Amino acid sequence: MGKELVSVLMVNYNHEDTIAETIESVLEQSYDNMQFIIVDDGSTDESCNIIRQYEDKRIELYELGKNRHICYATNYGFKKVKGKFLARIDSDDVWYPEKLEKQVEFLKSNPDRKICFSWVDLIDENGRNINEDCKGLQFLFEKKFTGQADCLHAFYYTGNCLSHPSVLMRTEVMQETGGFDLGYMQAHDFDYWVRIAKKYPLYVIPEKLLAMRRFVGEEKENTNNSNLSETNTVRFFNEYMDIRAHFFDDMDNQLFCETFREDFICKDSVTAEELECEKAFLLCRPIHAETLVPPAGIRRLHELLRRPEFFRLLEGKYNFTIKDFYEVTGKSLYCNEIINRKLSKNTEEWTSLKAEEVSLKRQLGEQKTLLEEQRTVIDEYKNSTSWRITAPLRKIGGIIRK
Repeated sequence: MGKELVSVLMVNYNHEDTIAETIESVLEQSYDNMQFIIVDDGSTDESCNIIRQYEDKRIELYELGKNRHICYATNYGFKKVKGKFLARIDSDDVWYPEKLEKQVEFLKSNPDRKICFSWVDLIDENGRNINEDCKGLQFLFEKKFTGQADCLHAFYYTGNCLSHPSVLMRTEVMQETGGFDLGYMQAHDFDYWVRIAKKYPLYVIPEKLLAMRRFVGEEKENTNNSNLSETNTVRFFNEYMDIRAHFFDDMDNQLFCETFREDFICKDSVTAEELECEKAFLLCRPIHAETLVPPAGIRRLHELLRRPEFFRLLEGKYNFTIKDFYEVTGKSLYCNEIINRKLSKNTEEWTSLKAEEVSLKRQLGEQKTLLEEQRTVIDEYKNSTSWRITAPLRKIGGIIRK
C-alpha cells in the first residue's frame, strides 16, 4: 500500500539485542513503499551481521566503520534520502503496524502540515510496558499543539516534549532545516524541533503509534542516549541552556509576540527595541524549578545596557536601572541540577539525622528519668522498716546459698 516513497532512517550503534525487533517492526508496516536506510555507526557487536540476514530489497545498509555518534551518522543518512516523506526510528524502538500509514494519510489530508508526531507507549529493555512507572514522561509526550506559538512556548519553558522515533516529515522540511547540530549529543533532536517550529507548526497525533524504549535496569545507563545517568543529565542541561540562549535567534517578531506576549514585562511592547528588551527579560527567567538567573539573560541585558538608547529605554519604560542589574549580578548565576539534587539529598539526610538525634535525646532523657525514679524507689525501700528488720534473714539466706 502507498504510492509516495517514504524514507525511513535508522542509526544504530551496538544494539544487537534489540535491532532485529526494530527492523521487523519497520518491514511489517502496512505502508510498504519505503526506502529503509540503516546507518551503522561503527558497531563492535553483531548488529551488522543481524542486519545482513534480512534480504529485503528496501534495506540499504551503510557501515561507517568509526563511531562518531548519532548526529554525524544521522546527517550521513540524510544525504541518502530519496522519498517524499522522511521518518526516523532508533534501533531499540518498535513501531506499531499502521504507524506510517496513519501519519502519511494525515499529512496528505492536511497539505498545510509539513511534519507530525504521535503519542507513544514506553517499554523497558525487556519490552515490558512501563507507562505507569514513568507517568511524568508519558504525560510529557502527550501534547496537543494547535500551532507554532503554543509549541514554541512549551519548548521554551518545558524543554523537549516530542518523541524522536514518532516523527514523520515531508522531506523538504529536512532539506530546508539542514542536518543535526554536531555540538549537541543529548538535545540534538530538541534543537532540530525548535528550528523547524520557527518555520512550521508541529502536530501531534493523539494516538500511540509506537513503543519507545527506556533502559531502566542496573548497569544499563549507557545503553541508549536518553538514559538518566548523571553524565547525560548534566550534558542535557548544558545543551538545553545553550539552545535556550539562542532561542529567539531567527524568530520573526510577529511569531515572537504571538508566542510570548502574555509573558512580557510590558504587554504593550511593540517596537524592535522594546522587543529586544522583552527577549532579554525572558532569557532571565529561571529554568524549571530553579530560582537563579540564567547566564544568557545576564549577557543579553549587559549588551543592552552598554547602548545608550537601550539604557534609557530600560530605565524609562521598564523601570530597570543599573542598580537592579548589579543586584542580579550579585547573585549566583549558574544553575546546576546535579549539585542541587545532591544538595537536596544531603539536606534531607541531615534533616533525617537531626530528627533521629532529637528522638534519641528524648529517649535518653526518658531513660534517665526512669532510672532516677527507680533509684528513689530503691532508696526508699532500703530505708524502710521492713528492709532493716529482714536484714538478718537475707544474711542467713546468703550463707545457705554458699
